[in-house]
Amino acid sequence: MKLKYKKLIIIISIGALLLSFLILTLIPTGGNSSNPVQDAPLVKCEDEDIINLVTSYFQARRDVDMEMMESLVSDVNQINQEQLITLAEYVEDYLNFAFYSIENEDNGALRVYVRYDMKMKNIETLAPSLSALYITVGSDGNKLIYLSALDVNEEDFIVAADKNSHVADLQKEVTTGFQAAIDTDESFRLLYQKLDQVIKASENSQPTPTEDPNAAADPNEAPSDPNAAADPNAAPTDPNAAADPNADGGQTGN
Repeated sequence: MKLKYKKLIIIISIGALLLSFLILTLIPTGGNSSNPVQDAPLVKCEDEDIINLVTSYFQARRDVDMEMMESLVSDVNQINQEQLITLAEYVEDYLNFAFYSIENEDNGALRVYVRYDMKMKNIETLAPSLSALYITVGSDGNKLIYLSALDVNEEDFIVAADKNSHVADLQKEVTTGFQAAIDTDESFRLLYQKLDQVIKASENSQPTPTEDPNAAADPNEAPSDPNAAADPNAAPTDPNAAADPNADGGQTGN
C-alpha cells in the first residue's frame, strides 16, 4: 500500500541554519524508533551510474533544465520549476561532491547522501551543503531519483536512515561549516538572508499542490514522495528539510 508524504521527503539539503528552504528536510511522520539501519555503516559511494545521475541532477537544477530533469527523476511534476528559477538567480554552481549511501536491503534501493559546496554568484565563500536522495532502479533498468509514492517499508527505511548516527555527524559538520561562513563573510550572510526571504515569499504564494492521481491518498500534506526528505536546497536534515522534493540549499534540495 502506497503512502503519501506531507511534503517531499527525499532530498535533504543542509547549509544554512537561517534558510528554511535550504533545509529540505521533509521527513515523514511515523517509522520505527529503533531500527538496525540507524546503526548501519555509511558507505562511500563510488558507483559511476549513481555519481553521473546525481551530478546530472544538480546540473539540471542549476540550469533549470526540466527536460533533462525528467530523465533523472520518477516524477518531474514534483519538481518546483519556479523555485529552481529563483535559485538560479543566486546559485552559480554546485561543486566538490562526495557521495555516501545506505542500502535498503529489502529492495536494493539506496538512500544517497550528497556532500557538496554551493557557489553563490559574486561570492567567493562556498556554502557547505548536504542533500539526501532516494535512488531506485526504473522499469528500463536505469537508476533514477525516486519522487513517487512510498510503501510503508520504504518510508520506515528512509526515516531510519536519516536518523543514522553517521549521517548526523555529516549534518553537524556541514551545519558548523555553514555557520562559520555566515559568521566570517558579511556578503555571504546578507545574500543568504535575501535568498531566504525570496524563497519564503515564493512558497507563500504557491497554490496547494494537486493530488497525485496514481498515489494512494493521504498522510502528509504534500504529494506523495519518496525523495522527500529533502530538495532543492534543503536545510539541515531537513536539507534533504522542509522544503521539498528535491530540495536545494544549504542547510537545507525540491
